Order: sequence, then C-alpha cells, then structure tokens
Amino acid sequence: MSTFEPFAIALRLSGVTLAQAELDTALKQLTSRFEPEDAEASHYAQVDVPVSNPVRGLLELAERSGPTIAAMLQDRRIGKAVLDIAFDYPEHGEAMSARLPAHAAAAIAAHGIDIEISVYLTDVEDAEED
Repeated sequence: MSTFEPFAIALRLSGVTLAQAELDTALKQLTSRFEPEDAEASHYAQVDVPVSNPVRGLLELAERSGPTIAAMLQDRRIGKAVLDIAFDYPEHGEAMSARLPAHAAAAIAAHGIDIEISVYLTDVEDAEED
C-alpha cells in the first residue's frame, strides 16, 4: 500500500504582478522565494508547505490561501499556480507509488491550483563519490 510521504511541497506562483509584501499579506503567509521573471513587472514566488503532516499542510494551505489564489488567478494578478509535491526515488528501487488523498487534491484543485508530482533519484551523490 502506498503512503503519502513527500520530502518537500512547494506552491509555485508565476506571473505575479504584486509586490512581495502585498502577496504575503494576501496569502496570509510568507513567501520563501520572490524573484523577477523575464517579463517586465512579473515575478516568480514560492511558498513552502510543511511536510511533517503533509495532508494537514495541504488542507491548511487551501483554507488559508486558496480563495485568494483563485481570485488572483481570475483577475490575472497571478498567471499560474502549481503545487509541486516532491518524492524521492531510491537509486536501487524497482517501483514506487504514492497516493494523494482525494480530499486533499480536491481542496487544492478547487482553487485553480494545478498539482505537479516531482520524483528525484536519491543516493546519486553517494554513488558519484565512490
């Protein structure tokens, strides 16, 4: 049976036209990254989601910031919102699976936030040092 144990979760916002302080206030949480994009007056922002209890973290994100993100997507203050959920894949693994609970996926998706799953090969640095 698969479990939902990501090692990192980040909300990635692109095409942000707000100042960082204004975005932080609107989201009711602090961004961990905020940097300019190629387009004039457009920024990339990232919000890190705690993974100690990932389902709770997703539900809290949806409740706290979801309606605001949906409104900002609608009026184009944000161009795109993607929730990146990162898992590690052991170097000598044969297969992996992870189940994202439906209620957590629905809570995020209801606000127009796409969900992206990233898988990273682990133990690579150890192998390169040998």
